[in-house]
Amino acid sequence: MITAEDYILYGFLAFIALLLVSIVVGMFRQFRDTGEIKGRLAGLEGQLAEQSGRINSLSGRIERLEQTVASLTGEVGEIRGLLLSLHQRMDLLMRHRHDADTGQVILTPEAVAAD
Repeated sequence: MITAEDYILYGFLAFIALLLVSIVVGMFRQFRDTGEIKGRLAGLEGQLAEQSGRINSLSGRIERLEQTVASLTGEVGEIRGLLLSLHQRMDLLMRHRHDADTGQVILTPEAVAAD
């Protein structure tokens, strides 16, 4: 014959079994979520490595651009110097007058000499 104590014991065992099932289900859900997070993290690490490669490539291109700009700056300075020299020579050439009687070209000095 089954006594009340047996029913209490069976009820307690059923409660423990349900509790264990819920713990196992919770663990499986945690494992699934952890695996999903690990997968996302691996994907993000891959994207980060790809972006790092792009940044390194871009750094090299910027350095080459800086070198090109520096060389072009030197060439522009050289051209500027040539233009200034040409301008000075043109000034010397343009400072002249024509003698009306003889038709000769007389260059005018930059500064008149003091007596």
